[in-house]
Amino acid sequence: MIEQPTGRREQNKLDTRRAIAEAALNLARTHGMGAVTADQIAEEAKVSRRTFFNYFHSAEDALTVSTESFLEHAVNEFAARPSDEPLLDAIIAALAATAQVENLNDCGDLFRLADGNPDLLSTQLLAWERAEARIVRAVEERLGGSATNLYILALVGSVLSCAKAAMREWSSANPVQGSAADLENHIVNALSMLRDGFAQSTTT
Repeated sequence: MIEQPTGRREQNKLDTRRAIAEAALNLARTHGMGAVTADQIAEEAKVSRRTFFNYFHSAEDALTVSTESFLEHAVNEFAARPSDEPLLDAIIAALAATAQVENLNDCGDLFRLADGNPDLLSTQLLAWERAEARIVRAVEERLGGSATNLYILALVGSVLSCAKAAMREWSSANPVQGSAADLENHIVNALSMLRDGFAQSTTT
């Protein structure tokens, strides 16, 4: 048997992982997270049960892909921002660019699905924690040792808290499914409040 080139094998793995994640989210949206099993996801994705567990530990684990993709894209966008751009402006611009990601809407929906589901909430929190470590490293590299560790940790924690607050507000305002552009606006608005020191409240 002729082996596939490494690039093709890796792409096939990524495609399979993505197909499983999409199947998990589609089933969770249709039936609710509590009614979805690994076997159902495998059947929906047209893979074997064994293949499912080669990629994910549980149904909840399969739903972390959208969140991880959103956060990874944001980190990459931040790293590409001009070095002389004010730090919070760079972060806001990076997260605004996530509107270009097809699964931003999916990421917001996961906040809705995690409500009342401790297992899904736990996996989502782990995904955010892993991203937090990457963002801390990216900020450290950008600042080049000119800020204390406390400053960086507090800043990144505040940024992620604002992003999560925006997603919660978006999901509560859109009980079924909302616009990714609206979610982007919520995220940018929340981070703009942080940048401006929460100088004033607004009802708009």
